Amino acid sequence: MPRPRTNPPKVKTLEKGLQLLLSLSGVSGEMTLGEITTTVRGHPSTIYRLLAALEKFGFVRRDPHTGRFSLGLRLAELGHLALERIELRMIARPILQRLMEETAETIHLMVLDGDTGIYIDRVESPQRVRVASSLGARQSLHCSGVGKAMLAFLDEEKRNHIITGRLPRFTANTITSAATLRRHLVEVKSRGVAFDDCEVEEGVRCVGAPVFDHTGQAVASISISGPAYRVDLQDLKTWAPLVRQAGLEVSAALGFRSAGVALQATSSR
Repeated sequence: MPRPRTNPPKVKTLEKGLQLLLSLSGVSGEMTLGEITTTVRGHPSTIYRLLAALEKFGFVRRDPHTGRFSLGLRLAELGHLALERIELRMIARPILQRLMEETAETIHLMVLDGDTGIYIDRVESPQRVRVASSLGARQSLHCSGVGKAMLAFLDEEKRNHIITGRLPRFTANTITSAATLRRHLVEVKSRGVAFDDCEVEEGVRCVGAPVFDHTGQAVASISISGPAYRVDLQDLKTWAPLVRQAGLEVSAALGFRSAGVALQATSSR
């Protein structure tokens, strides 16, 4: 008779940690170690180690005077980011849809996450052959049009951190030299858009533009992508004003009132 499947120890530890957070979320104030142990039902030493790990990453806060525990601000930060991304998708969706109808190619929305980008939305091309992508997938910023569009507009410290890091090669066209990438990003910033000539995937071209939040930070980008046999560099140049305008519209909706000034000087290039 087969034995019933049980969760591996690491999964059980994760589940116990999540139970701790849910336990703390169910009270308006702080909890002692004993109260948490009673609620979660675990050995005090195990519960304490889990709380210490959660405290290390900011998910739990321990009062230095009373030793009591409460939820940490890291959870509020993650919740805020999640709400921002939901709002961004809702704002951008009709603009992405319009871009697809104007170009008949696949449109992507990417957000910055650490040193990479994450695809959070797309509107697929109606054509039989189209660019395949996965929502939630991560992408290096140095090689794609949608990534370089963000990278060029990041603050200098963040941009330098990424450029001086690892720049993996994906195709023969991928820029892997930090010096070359710096010069290239100056052009991207001047144009207000970034071109990807089969740099991240053979046979795929795209053009991307940045999206700014209310503080003026580049937090996302929009791109038009299509198969290289159908989309040439002239098509990308033709679509550049469209994707640039789309980025400006989303930026304005996020409260970036200076977006038009920031890129207006490059709109005729």
